[in-house]
Amino acid sequence: MHITDQTLQELAAQVGAGDHSAFRRLYTACAPTALAAVRSHLPDRAQSMHVVRAIFCEVWWMCAFDVRCGTKTQDIPTWITAIAHRRGAERHHALHRMCEISPPGQAEFWGGLLDAYDQRTEFELATMLDGHDRSEPLPEVHATKLQARQRI
Repeated sequence: MHITDQTLQELAAQVGAGDHSAFRRLYTACAPTALAAVRSHLPDRAQSMHVVRAIFCEVWWMCAFDVRCGTKTQDIPTWITAIAHRRGAERHHALHRMCEISPPGQAEFWGGLLDAYDQRTEFELATMLDGHDRSEPLPEVHATKLQARQRI
């Protein structure tokens, strides 16, 4: 099924109203493109997936609090891709600083903090995706080169 920009706008509006099913559809439609954008900054798939989870937590909350979300004036895929690029660059810089700038012994501390953040966003995203049990794996996301070229 092809999802149009209008459908994505409608889904975003529904997400803003707290619709978990609409959020799952929005995630399924836009996560591959977001992953492709993040991978342009972070070649590591695991790190990229952590960032994609955080992106969609942000999308959930922004849809709930931004009245423009879901309106005809907002291009949802471009909006999500912009968030993905920003978050990917932020994670890249954070990992660089953690490994190269931190005093001896501090990298472990910052790595633990980053791991705790990633676990929290995984749990939060699972809840937003219609109450997934934390023990169940999140839906797998695969970015293709075609999807990356279409949206980036």
